[in-house]
Amino acid sequence: MKKIAATLVLLTTLLACQREMPEPTQPDYNDWYALTAPEARDIKGVFGDIDGTLIITTGPHIYLTKDKGKTWTKADYKDNNGLFSITARKDTLFALTTQRNSILTEAYASSPQYFSIDQGVSWQRYNCNSIESCSLQIPLSSSRSVSGTEYSVDVLLTPIPPGGGSSWVETVGIITSTGSKITLPANHQINSLYFDQKSRLYVAASAPVCGRFDEFSFCGEMNGVLYVSKKPLE
Repeated sequence: MKKIAATLVLLTTLLACQREMPEPTQPDYNDWYALTAPEARDIKGVFGDIDGTLIITTGPHIYLTKDKGKTWTKADYKDNNGLFSITARKDTLFALTTQRNSILTEAYASSPQYFSIDQGVSWQRYNCNSIESCSLQIPLSSSRSVSGTEYSVDVLLTPIPPGGGSSWVETVGIITSTGSKITLPANHQINSLYFDQKSRLYVAASAPVCGRFDEFSFCGEMNGVLYVSKKPLE
């Protein structure tokens, strides 16, 4: 009986501790929602709407969320091809497997090799049969708001000490065609920009980074971050 009583006390204590443990929370910023990737990879591309279904790709995987990133569902994408972004034509989603150019110039995602007709839950091989479908591409390093203002990744090049021929590439925020600058709550390597139909900006990025040059590292976990502006942008 003493052993049973002791066991009950221990279980009661454990349950009480579990109830007191706070649920995982996302960072709270005035201007941004910050969604953390469900794995230790960058977020490469994004599609959808944060108020409904939001789809991200981390390269080899696709995830969906319907609760602003509190929970993620892994899509049925099983190919080894890495993905750079997702886009739609009418009711069909396309996964783009090639990146043209770099963030320094004007990067594009292209080569629609997979498609989904169930809002990104499952994916099938796509055999494009027309010039229009085979040449499908979308910009990564820039995107336009509903009003037509262009938002682009702001890139900083710094010569690597002690003055060699190469440069350190940093993405330090977003600039607009109207001359405005937007900074993020932390430093990241930005991979792509996207606007939804409500003119909210989505910034797909790496985990927060600390240090430069030989001291570069991730500040903590390596899970990428997706920023979403809380208000529409002009």
